[in-house]
Amino acid sequence: MTEQLQHAIEALQRLPAEAQNAIAQRILEEIEEQEWEAIVSKPRVQARLRELGRQALEEDRAGETEEGGFDGR
Repeated sequence: MTEQLQHAIEALQRLPAEAQNAIAQRILEEIEEQEWEAIVSKPRVQARLRELGRQALEEDRAGETEEGGFDGR
């Protein structure tokens, strides 16, 4: 653990529990975002995403898609 992170954690421990939880949630979200970025930045994943996008556009042009949202409406 770096000195700066240790200092931040010590300061965080002095805050009320609600504030600690809010900051912890933001930290966890940032870590999750960095993990996701590491996954999707891989060349193999980028190639697969491009292929899926190409397929989706092809299906749309062929009239094989339906209007709607992600919630099924």
